Amino acid sequence: MDYSNFKRRRLSCREDMTPASSSVSPSNRLRYNTSTEPIIIDVAGTKFKVARDTIINNTTYFESLLSDRWNQDTVSSSEQNESSHENTHNNFNQPSDQDFSDSPPTFPSPVLFIDHDPAAFEILLTYMRTGLVHLPPSDPYLAKKTLLLAEFLGIHAFLVTVKAITMKNISRRDDYLGDETSEAAQFDARFGSLRSAVDKGILPTCYFPPKDVLAIRVADRTFHASKAVLTAKSGYFGRYLTSNPEDYWKEEYISGENPDVMEVAIQMMSSPNSAFTTMTEKFHSVSGQNVKFRHFYVQAILTWLDKLQLPVDFRDNCVQTITHTFNA
Repeated sequence: MDYSNFKRRRLSCREDMTPASSSVSPSNRLRYNTSTEPIIIDVAGTKFKVARDTIINNTTYFESLLSDRWNQDTVSSSEQNESSHENTHNNFNQPSDQDFSDSPPTFPSPVLFIDHDPAAFEILLTYMRTGLVHLPPSDPYLAKKTLLLAEFLGIHAFLVTVKAITMKNISRRDDYLGDETSEAAQFDARFGSLRSAVDKGILPTCYFPPKDVLAIRVADRTFHASKAVLTAKSGYFGRYLTSNPEDYWKEEYISGENPDVMEVAIQMMSSPNSAFTTMTEKFHSVSGQNVKFRHFYVQAILTWLDKLQLPVDFRDNCVQTITHTFNA
């Protein structure tokens, strides 16, 4: 019996089968490891379907995890194919057309689990897909969790931008002194670790632009003043708003001072003419032009102006205005 044709067919079958290193043809191996291959990420029960390159290119955590898993899958696939190859060799039957079809194999999407807040992960996933850095200003607790998750996942570009913006806000500058990386380095040198900055209240508070208006509550009245004016004109408010980086984000100041006195003191710093008008109206509202009341009122204002620690020239101008009003 001539076995030559049979032998040639058998060798041909062995050549048609994929090599031991993989059970998939090169084109199909590429398809399995392609950048758009979906990955299922289970975040505490909420599942996100993400392109492989989206998470590999943005996070060191998933880059390492998927790289290791891919290597393990390749080794496992190689071992399985070796066994399959030996079985085919030992139990050879004439192959059917279906056995050697070039149709691509189907693989289930890998499922990766992390035990973190899905809302925080969703914010970071939006960044990975769009490059837009966002923290929820109305939910500081979620913002904190987002920052700590970004650190855990190794989303360094996100954190560099957050730190750079925060440093700019703390310095009350409109632009960076350098690039984002150098600003972030200054942040690290000043505040240490991200966790430390969160614990101290620097983040996320100082990431958001501060409001310029300070509400000054005195008894049952509330006055509003510009923080920029207060810090520029008053040493007292300057310390109140700048002793710590996060102090400038305070939104109210509560005082036990007489509200009529506080009203004039605030107006003196922002609009001396308005203070003059307020004092005049107050004097005229007192029956009989009570001189004793005037004296008490003026002395209380002067005492509070001293407490505000105004610049000498500015204080002298305020005193002249008050004296002129008192003698009018």
